[in-house]
Amino acid sequence: MPDRSTVFIPMRSPAYLLCVATLFCWVLNAITVSARADERPQTIAIEGATLIDGTGSPAVPCAVILIENDRIRAVGKCGSVPVPKGAHVVDAAGKFVLPGLIDCHCHLEDVGLGDLGELPEEWARPDKLRELILDDARLDLAGGFTTIRDVGSTPLVFEVRKEIDSGKFPGPRVLAAGQQLVKKSPGAYMHPSFLEYDGADDARKQVRYLVSLGADLIKVRLTSMRPLPSLEELRAIVDEAHKLGRRVTAHTDVPANEAVQLAIDAGLDGIEHNAPLLAGEAVLQQMAAKHMYIGTGIGVIYIQRFSSGDPASMVDNPARRVFPPVVVSALEKAAIALQQQTAEIKKEGWDAEKARARGISSMQQARRAGVLLGFGTDCGAELVIHGQQYKAMYGETQLGSSPMETILMATRDAAKILGREKELGTIESGKFADMLILDADPLADLRNVGRIHAVMKGGKLYNPDELIPTGKTGTR
Repeated sequence: MPDRSTVFIPMRSPAYLLCVATLFCWVLNAITVSARADERPQTIAIEGATLIDGTGSPAVPCAVILIENDRIRAVGKCGSVPVPKGAHVVDAAGKFVLPGLIDCHCHLEDVGLGDLGELPEEWARPDKLRELILDDARLDLAGGFTTIRDVGSTPLVFEVRKEIDSGKFPGPRVLAAGQQLVKKSPGAYMHPSFLEYDGADDARKQVRYLVSLGADLIKVRLTSMRPLPSLEELRAIVDEAHKLGRRVTAHTDVPANEAVQLAIDAGLDGIEHNAPLLAGEAVLQQMAAKHMYIGTGIGVIYIQRFSSGDPASMVDNPARRVFPPVVVSALEKAAIALQQQTAEIKKEGWDAEKARARGISSMQQARRAGVLLGFGTDCGAELVIHGQQYKAMYGETQLGSSPMETILMATRDAAKILGREKELGTIESGKFADMLILDADPLADLRNVGRIHAVMKGGKLYNPDELIPTGKTGTR
């Protein structure tokens, strides 16, 4: 018999079950409170830098940027933003802060050879190609580009993007088109990054297929290499993509007035490269009226045709430290080939100064018309090496844009082109904490964008030297 002072509750009685349930809830609540205490937001305060916030407003000397986890919490002048106790303070006095840069036109599977050279056949294997994608992504992030738009790669880019997003490997935010849609034409040049369609129904089907793989946008090629699609086919692509919440952009050759007009008539969201800039004021006004953008690559002309010096200097040290020797050697040979090619076209009558004047005039014309201009380098093309996009930014200033206009093209306006202006492109409260800290003033000389002290993506600070350690990349 149990002691009468002890209350005995049978194990299956309602009272016993109620006691167990109460105890369980108490323990669960204690665990939850403990977990919440451990998950307090990480707060970082960047203090003392001159802020160029990407909105177009004048630079703010001695600014404070408060970051909580992956978002910007507050921005203001020194003394106007309270810094919470326990925050990690980054002393950025004497530095300059920009929003994380955006390249609207990249190819992660390409290293900068284009038609000037090629790698041994083994580098086309998926395992080798994956290494190159990760190397390019690492270089882009170290170069201050926290977001890139890949506008033509094989489906492998979607798989590698998952590895970057998971934090397994460093890299920028990647918005990818995957394969480029091309009109079916027997005997035409075919590339692994092309996807053929034949007719409006098939075009819609291919759009759905790309979106199922993870495409953030759709890119079509309207070039002299194949017959142009019908207006019905192109409108079908645009309609299907828009139904699925995806934008459509087009690659056009120069000159390509017919292709540019077709893109306008079909309702595309934008056009890549410089063909629209040469199509005349009436075309630019049509684009502005339809709120179309141009992903310009005019600064790339500076890299490829106007810059001078030893060919080996065209391959920056970061690329030499990241890429394997076979890639570095191929890039050096490509640099020599590019300079030889430039010398030949000069002999044939190409005038650099006249070309520069045309570039300046066309950019001014596009701005007068009100066309949205985004910064795009075609990174991965001939000697446009990932991580060296600052050279193209400087090139924009040599071809008609001011430093501030160029910065806006690569921040605020690029975010608009991506449809991510609510999250990216400017340093404002609520947006992703993507930014870079520079050692020198980019408004004085945009080459200073290459003088990076630190890069932040999603609230995480990266030291460029640690992103690109000497002798290895961490991907092999």
